[in-house]
Amino acid sequence: MPHDVTVRWNSTFDMLDFAVEHITSINFITGDRDMKLRKYELSESDWDIARQLRDVLKVCNFIRSFIY
Repeated sequence: MPHDVTVRWNSTFDMLDFAVEHITSINFITGDRDMKLRKYELSESDWDIARQLRDVLKVCNFIRSFIY
């Protein structure tokens, strides 16, 4: 899974794009009590925000590909 790098905005896009594509798996893992990851579980409204941010950054990433 890609992770966010503060000095690279496109890493946020990569991370969110991956997460949104793997929502089911991420929800399964974070919802498992035995793994003690429930504090990282996202609500549906959190996922909606992640999708919206990913979509905005997708446009920026697309435009960036023409500049460089």
